[in-house]
Amino acid sequence: MSREGDAVRGSAKRDAVVEAATRAFLTHGYEASSMDAIAADANVSKRTVYNHFPGKRELFQAVVAGLYKGFNSDGDQTLRHDQPPEQALPAFLRSLLVHMRRPEVRGLLRLVIAEHQRFPELSQDYLEGGKGQAYALLDDYIAAQHARGRLNAPDPHVAATQLLGGMKEVLFWPTMLGLPVAADPERVIAESVAALVRAYGSAPVNGREGPMG
Repeated sequence: MSREGDAVRGSAKRDAVVEAATRAFLTHGYEASSMDAIAADANVSKRTVYNHFPGKRELFQAVVAGLYKGFNSDGDQTLRHDQPPEQALPAFLRSLLVHMRRPEVRGLLRLVIAEHQRFPELSQDYLEGGKGQAYALLDDYIAAQHARGRLNAPDPHVAATQLLGGMKEVLFWPTMLGLPVAADPERVIAESVAALVRAYGSAPVNGREGPMG
């Protein structure tokens, strides 16, 4: 078999292991999931699992990256720096809300919260491989708008945190507690973006956009 064929087979086996690990972690938790059971579910040998992942933590990191891969790719396309906040941010928040409401993503967050006392490294892996990258996309966008004079946000991360906090507190965290969400998502998103623009907006300077203050 050619090297290309070997690479394809190896990639397929790796994907199968990550998919099996995702099912195991979200169903049984991190501690209770064994590498043996994951290998059996993926229909590969335990040696194959360890060829791709030195240990369970590295496998967990791959699960986090897999669950966030699609969103981070879409978010990178949605947050176009040439578009103003009123145009780019609502699209990004809609995409983020759909992503966060996925059962697998909510299950991942519940796992991290439930097991962080025994495995504090999971929180860091979740932040670096998932949530942190989503925040970085938004941070970079707000920084670009600050540089363009559309926003006066010298600390982009603070602005990003305030924007996401306003949206998530109403539309996401109740679902984590099994509570209904009565608010209209479109209205909440629009109001969250409007609040950001009011707080960090820009004012015309000689007929052009420029930072306030």
